[in-house]
Amino acid sequence: MTTRTTRRRVMLLVVLGCLMLQALTAAACGALPFGVGKQPRPLPPARAAFVAEDGQVSVLPLAGGTPQRVSDVATYLPQEAAPGRQEPSAHWPAWSPDGARLAFVRMLMGSTDTLIMAQLWTVLPDGSDPRKVWEADDQEPIYFAWAPNSRQIAMLVQREDDLDLVLLDTGGSEPTRRIGRGNPFYYVWSADSTALLVHVGSTGQSGTSKPELGIIRLGRAGSEPDSYRTLGVIPSEFRTPGWSADGRTVAFVAPGPDGAPAVSVVSPEGGDVTRLAATSSFTALALAGDGTRLAWSKRSEQDRIAYDGLEVVTTDGRTRTQVTADLVVAFAWSPDGQRLAFAALDPGNRGLAWYVADAAGANARRLGPFSPSLEQIRLLAFFDQYATSHGLWAPDSSALVYAVGIPGEQRLFGGPSAGAVQMLVVDGGAQARTLTAGNFVALPVPAP
Repeated sequence: MTTRTTRRRVMLLVVLGCLMLQALTAAACGALPFGVGKQPRPLPPARAAFVAEDGQVSVLPLAGGTPQRVSDVATYLPQEAAPGRQEPSAHWPAWSPDGARLAFVRMLMGSTDTLIMAQLWTVLPDGSDPRKVWEADDQEPIYFAWAPNSRQIAMLVQREDDLDLVLLDTGGSEPTRRIGRGNPFYYVWSADSTALLVHVGSTGQSGTSKPELGIIRLGRAGSEPDSYRTLGVIPSEFRTPGWSADGRTVAFVAPGPDGAPAVSVVSPEGGDVTRLAATSSFTALALAGDGTRLAWSKRSEQDRIAYDGLEVVTTDGRTRTQVTADLVVAFAWSPDGQRLAFAALDPGNRGLAWYVADAAGANARRLGPFSPSLEQIRLLAFFDQYATSHGLWAPDSSALVYAVGIPGEQRLFGGPSAGAVQMLVVDGGAQARTLTAGNFVALPVPAP
């Protein structure tokens, strides 16, 4: 991810770009098969964790019920949060892949938007058994992701102009340790939780680190050191790499022999790089869990908040399918790998619309329009990173769950007031159903 200041600029550009789109629209109209040889893991319970209008985290089963507030850990505040100070707010809830625990950040900010205290907590789905995993008064959390084993968390924290990647043991048996540093910084866990594939730096003007793609192998604190190995490629402009569930394929964007950037795959052990598709500008990609297909798109030159269409290519390079030629802002594979959801600009409804295609990228169909809340815009703006940690799909791949602005408001996007959490079933003609009020929502991302 990028630093807090850079993310604010991205968010401002997104909102301004969409407002410009609204004005223009008004004027114009007036590897191995996944899971072979292994018993499938049980799916985590279908529960949504969301941030309500009061800035606290609650949990709600997708089947319905009463929201349960889970971030009430006021009795565990440090001395700095004395009476009279602002109440800490909770952010970015994320489920462990098995759905057994929920992690969230709590931050106490001063009157001048300065950090007083930051913490990372985990709780059971009903809010019981609160455990403070991490705390600091000089580091601001930027992003975190559970390991597939549901026992560790890798978290990016901002320290001045750099980002540190720290490893947290949620059971408390090992101390916190720094395993990486850079800016910008993106990463994805290996399926066996023993390593992280990291993309550090940028070939553009932003950032403080030279561009590099490598693998951090985790040791054991006090007995075996962590190690780092570069993949020997200089990345082009993209964000989050992909790593297949069988561990045999990593996906990225890097220059080819002619110097032009290309969507590429290679074994994490090295060897020949397979170049799948040429690209010409900033590129986003999403590797299907089984590693056989990759969705990608390049940044639009006409509209910098969107991407020019969407394509699915098999990682052997034999088949390419254009999913859509429309401007797309985000896309994500379903947990079972059988569907690809994407959000496209929807000028007629002054917002966005959800679509879904099959695994090959064919038979795309429109599900319905939506106007995301400001927090949902954050997820969409960095969708390739959040897809690995904060689920958009229901665990059984049956529905999309997301946050919108207040229903009925005639605005392009929802403001900072109360939004709504909606669920949209992908099969059939059902309309989106409002589950509860909320501005940010995340579902479990099942472990491969």
